Amino acid sequence: MESKFMQTSTRQFLRNFLLAASLVVVCGAMAHPQDPVPAKAPENSQPGARPGDDYAVGPGDVLSVNVIDAPEFGGKFRVSDTGMINIPGVPGPVHAEGQTSIELSRSIQQALVDAKQLRNPKVTVFVEEYRGRTITVLGAVSKPSVYPLQKHMRVIEALSMAGGVLPGAGDTVTLVRGPASAEATGTPEGSVQIIPAGRLLKGEDLTANVEVRNGDVLNVSAAQVVYVVGAVVKPGGYVMADPSTGVSVVQAIALAQGFTPIASTKHAIIVRQSTSDNARKQIPVDLGQMQRGKLTDVVLAPNDILFVPQSGTKITLQYLSEAAMAAVTGIAYYGLGYRVATHP
Repeated sequence: MESKFMQTSTRQFLRNFLLAASLVVVCGAMAHPQDPVPAKAPENSQPGARPGDDYAVGPGDVLSVNVIDAPEFGGKFRVSDTGMINIPGVPGPVHAEGQTSIELSRSIQQALVDAKQLRNPKVTVFVEEYRGRTITVLGAVSKPSVYPLQKHMRVIEALSMAGGVLPGAGDTVTLVRGPASAEATGTPEGSVQIIPAGRLLKGEDLTANVEVRNGDVLNVSAAQVVYVVGAVVKPGGYVMADPSTGVSVVQAIALAQGFTPIASTKHAIIVRQSTSDNARKQIPVDLGQMQRGKLTDVVLAPNDILFVPQSGTKITLQYLSEAAMAAVTGIAYYGLGYRVATHP
């Protein structure tokens, strides 16, 4: 009797224990829901592919092709003038021109499968040398050169790639359209677009930040500058804020913060430069008389040099002209709110 009672109690205990354990499992699952299963990567995703790489391969580019687990099919390949590359084991050339790295990797994958070389190859393509698509940035920039066009790019990015504009840069950028721009915009190849660089770089006219394309040439104009050198407080080259109105001699002296105590204001000279040394002009000016209003103020032309000699300097036009030309070498440029030394 006692044995039956013990058996019944044991069975009841086991039932209660299993019921309690089930409730613990259910409650635990409700309190801590199962973590979501990570999304499976798309089958056509490429190992090592660079997101956003939209550079289209062009003739002359050097490509690095890597076939995972089958390196004998990879290597470095230069795109031919016809836009093709030859992959080992593939009977015919693979068309590369105009494709991005990801698109070309898929083309090579399919070519290897069609050639019955590999069943499911994993291919990566990287552009090691950009030769096919370029733009040219010239003029008043830090590093004028030919640059690879690796992605969609606009004027500001192109100028930044060339190191930015110099302090002596002018207010316009000339964009000469290449064949790609002609095709995309419907304008003739070689057509010229004038971009207001000053307004663009200040953010006042972002519509001027147009896209540049393969073969385009950007030329940053040089600013109109006058030079004030010699016995002045702040010798240098001064950017003309408005070339249409110009800068007068008295204004130029004010920009240079006046004379030093040893200045010979009576024997100053304007050197008007020319492409020919023989055509260069020397114009004597009496700065003291001009400042007092007894002589008519003279408007300086772009690239004029106003030279103020020191007292006791040899007074001949030829000597003063040579001294003025020498003084311009290595001066600082002033304007646009900052100063920067000229490049050697």
